[in-house]
Amino acid sequence: MKATVIECLRTISIDLAQLSTQSCTQKTKQDTPDGVSCFHAPGVPLVSMHFPSARGVVEMIAEDGSTVLLAASGHIRSFIAQRMNEDGQQSSKANLAPITAKIIAYPTGSAFESDWIVHERARLVDLGLYAKLNEQNRRSVLVFDSQAGSWRVEDTLSLGLDETGLAVGPILTKQAAKSLGETLDDVYELCRYPKELALAPNGSACAYKQMGRCPAACDGSEPMEAYRERFASAQRSAADGLGAWKKQLKDEIQSASAELDFEHAQLAQRQLGEVEKLAADALGLAQPMAGMRLVCITPSVRKGWAMVWGLGGDGLAAMVGVSEDQPGMAGVIESLMGESVSGGVLDQLWLDRFALVARHWMTKASKARRRRVTILDLNDARWRSQVSKAIAQACEAKAYDDDSIDEEQTHIQR
Repeated sequence: MKATVIECLRTISIDLAQLSTQSCTQKTKQDTPDGVSCFHAPGVPLVSMHFPSARGVVEMIAEDGSTVLLAASGHIRSFIAQRMNEDGQQSSKANLAPITAKIIAYPTGSAFESDWIVHERARLVDLGLYAKLNEQNRRSVLVFDSQAGSWRVEDTLSLGLDETGLAVGPILTKQAAKSLGETLDDVYELCRYPKELALAPNGSACAYKQMGRCPAACDGSEPMEAYRERFASAQRSAADGLGAWKKQLKDEIQSASAELDFEHAQLAQRQLGEVEKLAADALGLAQPMAGMRLVCITPSVRKGWAMVWGLGGDGLAAMVGVSEDQPGMAGVIESLMGESVSGGVLDQLWLDRFALVARHWMTKASKARRRRVTILDLNDARWRSQVSKAIAQACEAKAYDDDSIDEEQTHIQR
């Protein structure tokens, strides 16, 4: 899977030094084709009229080539008119016309695409904004250390680049990740004090041994081999997801009841109750991040078309534009993704891009607005049956939806 370079996308670039001052009769919104007023101050170049009335990203560049402003907007033309102060009126927004030598616009089909362009451009031209975006996108991760037999909570900014343990994510908050870890402790009777476990068999047992909720491998009461087996089972439950974990416990209850082992059935029932307390909306997408393959389907700038994006080992890339009536798209997507998966070591650039996707993935669709972005997990066998519907929904969206009906209000503006 090859990454798409932003410059290959459709862009509109205007060099203000080469733009002659234009005269424009003041018109009302009703007089203009797209309903956008072109009121402007006398002698002010009407730069905005060179840009479309469309969603997209605007980059304003100074004479020395530095980026003055990078922002996503629901309406490129209006945004430029405001920041260039074309109407000559006082505004709370700074007039950037005196320091702007060039304007580049990237029309987009969705808030997802706008966020992607802002994120990629910020990485190249504004590291401060890039850091701010990554902080906004930050998602939690539960990391398992098989050697130590313990877990800890990290996130997409703190996860070590040399991390070799099992990393399960995305998780919405650190508290949700901690709750998952504590539930694993309760269900599988894991050690709550890793420092004592590291001293096994010469560690000191805690109160959980006295309560009968820990076999105490730390003080040698339990062989470490038995503890590691339980820890491996806990990792599998976290990796398989809440749905599979609940099913496993329900099967245990049914099997134990059938064998009249009511003590085991009662224990499994109690464990199921603990698992069901976990927040599904915060943990429902969590899975092993190494080997993750996601496909994002969004509206395209081209009306009646959808854009297909892939997140694999090469990062996030726009792969192909499709129309609703194109058959066999599941096979095409699978071929384009190939064997592209995230490796065992998750580098920071991959984590930054993953966090961007995760934020959109975990955004709830509101009741008043239809969701335009669909993210499918290729490791979930159900994705094939969902592709056609996702493409159809994306193709139904207007190529230039304005911000008032956009599903995800996630635009960043300096």
